[in-house]
Amino acid sequence: MGGGRTGGGDASRATDLVLFRCAAIARAGTGVAGAFAGALDADRAPAAGLAVFAVVVNLIWSSLFVWRAVRGTLTAGLMAADLAEVVGLCLLHGQLVSAEALPTGVSWIAVLVGSRVIYGHIGVRPAAGIAGGLAVIGAYVTGQLLAAVPGAGLVQATIYLLQNVCGLVLLALLRRVGRDADAELAEFHLSRTRARVERLRRADEREADRRLHDTVLATLTMVGSGAITTSSQRLRAQARSDLRVVSSLRASGGSSDGLVRLDHLLRDVPARADWAAGVRLHLTDCQVPNEVADTIAWAALAALVNARRHAGVDHASLALTQTAGEVEVTVADTGRGFDQSAVPAHKYGLREGVLGRLAAIGGSAVVDSAPGHGTVVTLRWRPGG
Repeated sequence: MGGGRTGGGDASRATDLVLFRCAAIARAGTGVAGAFAGALDADRAPAAGLAVFAVVVNLIWSSLFVWRAVRGTLTAGLMAADLAEVVGLCLLHGQLVSAEALPTGVSWIAVLVGSRVIYGHIGVRPAAGIAGGLAVIGAYVTGQLLAAVPGAGLVQATIYLLQNVCGLVLLALLRRVGRDADAELAEFHLSRTRARVERLRRADEREADRRLHDTVLATLTMVGSGAITTSSQRLRAQARSDLRVVSSLRASGGSSDGLVRLDHLLRDVPARADWAAGVRLHLTDCQVPNEVADTIAWAALAALVNARRHAGVDHASLALTQTAGEVEVTVADTGRGFDQSAVPAHKYGLREGVLGRLAAIGGSAVVDSAPGHGTVVTLRWRPGG
C-alpha cells in the first residue's frame, strides 16, 4: 500500500487516517512511558549502558514513527522497521531490564509488546499483521528463555496472542465499515451524477422547445393568422432562418466557454424579430461566455417578438449596460401592457422564452407591465451568480 493509504474510497482513507493516529498515540504513549521506566530501571539492568542506549533509541524511533503516522504515511516498510525494533528489544529483554521486573510482565519492553501486537495490524495487510504479532510474541518468549525466566513468560505470551487476534478482528471490522461506507458514497455520487445528466438533458430539451417556439412556431402562427397569405420573399427568408435554427439544434453538442461580444449579438436581434426599423438600440461593449451571450440574445429576441405582436406600437428599445460586473439587458415599449396575473398558464413565450432561459444560466428576468402602461423586460446576469 503506497503512502500508507488503502486503494479504497474516501471513507476507507478517512478510516486509515484515524487508525494511523491511533497507532501514533499508542507508540507515543509507550515511547514516553518506556523512556521514564527504562531510565529508572537502567541502573539495575545487567547491561546498564546498553539499557540506556536502548531507551534512547526507542524514544527517537517512537518520535519518528509518530511523525510519520500523523502525516498519514504509515507504510508497510515503516511497520516492518518498527517490528524489527521491537523484536530486537524482546531478544535483549534479559539484558535491558532488571531481574526483579523481568518475570512480572510489566517492564517497559513488555508494555511495548502488548501495544505492538495491537497497533501492528495498522498499515499492513491482515496476514502481515497477524504474522508480525506472532513474530513479536515469539521474540518475547525467546528473550525470556535466554534470561532463564521461570515459565519463559508463556502466560504473558498467551495474553499477547489474544490481543493479537483481537487486533486483527477489530481492524477487519473497521475496514469493513469503511468499505461499506465507500459503497454507499459511490452509490450516492452515481445517483447525483445521473440526476445531473437528467437535468442537463431536460434543460437541452427545454431550450430546444424555446427555440422552436421562437422560430418555427412563430412563423406558423403568422401564416395561420393570415399575416402572411402568399409565398413571399419575407416568408422564404423566415423559413431559411428557422431551418438554420433547427439544423443547429440537431448538430449542437455543447457550448463553447469562450468569451463573445454580447452587444454584437444583440445588434442583430431586431432584424431577427422582423422589427429592425422600430427598435432603438443603446448597447455598451460587453463580453460574456458564449452560452450566456446566446441565451440572453434569445431571451431578448423573445421579448421583442412579444412586444411587436402585442404592444400595439411601432417602436421599442433594446438596451445593454454592465455595472460592477452585472450585465443588464432591457427591452421596453410604451404599448398597451398587460395584466401578468391574467396570463394563462399554458402561454409559453415570456414564461419559458425569457424567464426560463435566464434561470437556466443562473440569471434572472423581471417583467414589469400593467394595462395601459407599457412593458419593460429586464434581464440580469452576474458571473458566478
